[in-house]
Amino acid sequence: MPVTTLWHSVARTGDGTMKFDSFDVKILNLLQQNNQITSAELAERVNLSSASCLRRVRRLREEKVITSDVSIVSPEAAGRGLTMIVMVSLERERSELLDNFKRSILARPEVTQCYYVTGEADFIIVLHASDIGDYERFTKKFFFDNPNVRRFSTMVVMDRIKFSTAIPIDLAE
Repeated sequence: MPVTTLWHSVARTGDGTMKFDSFDVKILNLLQQNNQITSAELAERVNLSSASCLRRVRRLREEKVITSDVSIVSPEAAGRGLTMIVMVSLERERSELLDNFKRSILARPEVTQCYYVTGEADFIIVLHASDIGDYERFTKKFFFDNPNVRRFSTMVVMDRIKFSTAIPIDLAE
């Protein structure tokens, strides 16, 4: 595959994936662990000057390698300690019906993740509720009142064993 250099540290292959040098790998892994790290500490841990490190971070953001800087809030602290994973199957998968369903998902703040998938279900939804009554109200309004929802199946999370938003990043082979 041909490699097009975006700048001295990152290259994009023909399939759109990125190839990173060792500095970018260190920067990305450190920022995924803690995006509140100071510029000076980041530069020291990566072994670059602060200016060089800041330029790399800025470019990683400009190239949409870093897509967001967020704080992750505890669902329990927010009063939404009940996590549900829901598989949803639609009656019809016409383009406009899929788009309508996707728009309705985007409008629901309790839905924190949604995936359009292959297999038995059409969508996998992760949502947080304050209690089972809260979830029941959601199902009535969102699933039962939607004529395009054929069925849904809910799994209640008993224990969160692992949760991470970090994407593993290694040096290119």
